[in-house]
Amino acid sequence: MEFRQLEYFCTISELENFTRTAQVLHVSQPSVTKAIKALESELQVTLIDRSQKHISLTEEGKAFLVHAQKIMRDVEDALQDMQRFHSAGNGMIHFGIPPMVEAYLFPDFFTRFRQVYPNVVLDVQEFTDSMEVRERAEMGDLDFGIVLGGTENSDSHEMLILNDKMSLCVSMDHRLAMEKKVGFHQLRDEKFIMQQPNTYQYRQVFQHCTEAGFAPDIVLCASQIKTIKQLVTNGTGISVLPNFVMRRDTTFSRRPLAVEVEVPVYLYWGSHKTLSQVEHRFMEFMREYTESAEFKENFPQE
Repeated sequence: MEFRQLEYFCTISELENFTRTAQVLHVSQPSVTKAIKALESELQVTLIDRSQKHISLTEEGKAFLVHAQKIMRDVEDALQDMQRFHSAGNGMIHFGIPPMVEAYLFPDFFTRFRQVYPNVVLDVQEFTDSMEVRERAEMGDLDFGIVLGGTENSDSHEMLILNDKMSLCVSMDHRLAMEKKVGFHQLRDEKFIMQQPNTYQYRQVFQHCTEAGFAPDIVLCASQIKTIKQLVTNGTGISVLPNFVMRRDTTFSRRPLAVEVEVPVYLYWGSHKTLSQVEHRFMEFMREYTESAEFKENFPQE
């Protein structure tokens, strides 16, 4: 079986005509006919019904088309993937981020990366949570992603870039606004404003509330951090957020938690991924960037 035969077969299944297929593929009609007959002979089935004016696929042909189209897609994916290895100074990196990262960690990194590697395109996509970023990286849809929280047995395909902590956010006139430290047991009667259920923030806060003996009273799950902050400022409810998203905020009170809730932030890539030269350089840039004095000043690990 040859790739050329599959190409001819997929095209003729769409055009339903040998002559037009030959014209589209810039080959002679006898070449198309010969290739299809050879394919049928090898498979020992009839793929095309030639008894009508307009040819059509047999039942066997329809079944084989599913496999042929998948092979064609896989070949195209392979060709695109190999583009990553052509040059260390050029290329495209498919990059995924969850909502918390987009507005707070990503902009400065993106600006500095573009200054160092102006010919490398970062195709950035935002996903609903870190779990989705991991899944897309494992599927091969993403080259890298930034995720909150680690996973077991993933040391070989993730790199810690920030180890932050969460703090309580309350309005300025809230009863806990001046507390030195706040325990989760003190939040039993509060109204919580959270991110979506699959996010790291939601899962961590829910777990710590449960350990304190209660389920949080969640009045709203919002996808935008700005929305959560505004509702906290207005006194609609409280929230627990990573420090890196609110260090510059002055419209509400940020109080330390008695039980520390860590927020490790990782650069993540698929466990089966083979890195190209430009991707190795991307990782090295990320390592140098997150170890720089400027990054540590902007995002101190309190």
